[in-house]
Amino acid sequence: MSQLLALAKRYDLVVGDKFEMFYRGIIRSLNPYKYVIHIDCEKGKAYPRYYTLTPTSADVGDYELTVSLYNDYHELIESSKTNLHIVEAAKPNRIVNILCFGDSLTVNGVWPSVGYQRFCEKGGAPEGLGFGECLRMVGEKYNGKVGYTGFGGWKWSEFCTNDFIGISSSVWVKCQHHFDEHDQESLWESNGKKWYLETIEKDQLKFKRGPGNIGCSPNIGKTFTHLEGGIHISDITVESYQYEETNPFWSEKLQGPSFKEYCDRKGFPDLDYVYILLTWNGQYKPFCSDFSHHEKYIRMILDAIKRDYPLCKVGLIGIQSPSVNGGITANYGCRGFYSDTLGDVYTAYNYDMFLEKLTECDEYKTWVRYIDMKAQFDVEHSMPSVDTPVNARSALTEKLGTNGVHPTMEGYLQIGDAFFRALVSDMKDESGE
Repeated sequence: MSQLLALAKRYDLVVGDKFEMFYRGIIRSLNPYKYVIHIDCEKGKAYPRYYTLTPTSADVGDYELTVSLYNDYHELIESSKTNLHIVEAAKPNRIVNILCFGDSLTVNGVWPSVGYQRFCEKGGAPEGLGFGECLRMVGEKYNGKVGYTGFGGWKWSEFCTNDFIGISSSVWVKCQHHFDEHDQESLWESNGKKWYLETIEKDQLKFKRGPGNIGCSPNIGKTFTHLEGGIHISDITVESYQYEETNPFWSEKLQGPSFKEYCDRKGFPDLDYVYILLTWNGQYKPFCSDFSHHEKYIRMILDAIKRDYPLCKVGLIGIQSPSVNGGITANYGCRGFYSDTLGDVYTAYNYDMFLEKLTECDEYKTWVRYIDMKAQFDVEHSMPSVDTPVNARSALTEKLGTNGVHPTMEGYLQIGDAFFRALVSDMKDESGE
């Protein structure tokens, strides 16, 4: 029988911050509520959908929490333990340099920004700690002061090679043209893909993705053909093209990732911490328990970080459960790798367990750790949905999911909260307390 409970070995909690552990994020089932869920812990409260604790200064320390599943006859089905690690936030005694990177869950920069805002700034809800500019967040993109790197559709392998393009990447096309500002936002087609003209320079044009153009590394044809908008409509002859989003960590010299070359090239300081959220992409099999297709590249990334910055520490953030109310079939239909909702839940949980075990290997256990995000993510209420008639003859409606793995803004904020708690715990080690 497969293991039902998927508790991480540790969860970070912060004094004054409300921690919630959702049962759908720790029980590997489409209906976890068919079990009698019993929580045993010295601290906190257990409600029907989640366990919660808002620690005080008096609670600082480690607490064992046990989750037990029973049937209606009070027969024990399964039991598992975890550790609640409660810390009081403290300001690091130096400026700490941090790189956050990932895939489409990172493209909008929300989770790195939440961690920074809650740690460094005042105000907001929840109230920020207000420690000031003690964190330096670097990356390819910026949300205010917060740097991060995220490319849609990417996996571990894309950050180890130089062959892939993010699904949101714009493309620069070198060509001869007579365009002006009246042609901006005109729509064009090349090789069956639609593109909007975004930026006009003397001998090159920048196109951003048009409707339905979301694939990785789409090929550009020999010409761009006008579809609508603008005043110049003659075909554009392509001399050459280059995507904006190529692997920023790629080293031609090493033919692999180099974080030192990346930081030197960008003028960034040496890295102290790296946090990585990868990947829902590449989970090609429902009920999968073999992630060797990822492991080679995960190790390549970790080994490159260690080689370049021997004192750097790494946090691997696990993925959340997929939509459980229709988002999977809305995106992927009834056939294919991502069409089995329960199978996808199992794959996500198994992948997170794989990540945690990898961090426990002898070569990684002192400087790489796993951060379990799925338990802190309310998948029932944090995925996009629409009110839909319960049947074709009824005016009554129900909520049906519209996206398999990408959350609502509230969901992105929850990912950020999980990152914040891990960040506070890590920065406690930098405070000297």
